[in-house]
Amino acid sequence: MKRFENKVVIVTGAGGGIGSDTAISFAAEGAKVAVVDFNGETAHETVKKITDNGGQAKTYVCDVTDFHAVEKCVNDIVADFGCVDVLANIAGGSARKDRALSYEQSPEIFDRIIKVNLYGSYYFARQCARVMIEKSKGGKIINTTSVVGLNGHVMHTEYGAAKGGVLSMTKSMAKELGKFGVNVNAVCPGMIPTANATGGDLSHTNYLRMTPSPHDITAAVMFLASEDARFITGHNLVVDGGRCLATRGTEPKD
Repeated sequence: MKRFENKVVIVTGAGGGIGSDTAISFAAEGAKVAVVDFNGETAHETVKKITDNGGQAKTYVCDVTDFHAVEKCVNDIVADFGCVDVLANIAGGSARKDRALSYEQSPEIFDRIIKVNLYGSYYFARQCARVMIEKSKGGKIINTTSVVGLNGHVMHTEYGAAKGGVLSMTKSMAKELGKFGVNVNAVCPGMIPTANATGGDLSHTNYLRMTPSPHDITAAVMFLASEDARFITGHNLVVDGGRCLATRGTEPKD
């Protein structure tokens, strides 16, 4: 039997990069996958890759920053699949194209990054938690933080603030939801090549001198979603090749 046979898994930000890889990998392990993204075209491409390989998936177009849209999305998923067993909160993003020093960044950009990373993660976690409590089946919620949320980063104040907030939210929800059999954890990526962010050879950015891939994050998400992690909650699993171990003057190069 596959690890996630007949489990209902929601993956946000599943139209590309880490989210797409995560959705495809869950489906390959037997899950019924709700592929959520604001871009319906890219979400459908992920679904097609899944169904072409015999998996089960459906597209849900949703703006994660809109609470009522998230509420409807989760309700639609439950109507279609009956429950939610796993939430993989992957949707997010930095202001890489609009990055600026904290004292020069526009309030509009700051607000946008906080909303897509923190509000979006909270909205989906909130709604899925309510379903998990109502169905009395327990569940797994996996959020996405970042090493920037742990250590900060020049010209990424808003992103660090958002991801730090997601980490605190993860710990608080773990304390609240444990009695309902719901594990809440986070995966904390280092620098990962994606279509919308950093690309190329990133082996110089970590102590293992390895070029990471989106699947390195997927593997961590799937571990935390599995029964192998049944006694883990409130944890932030750092997947960065040791990048956040750096002290000043010894950092791997960006």
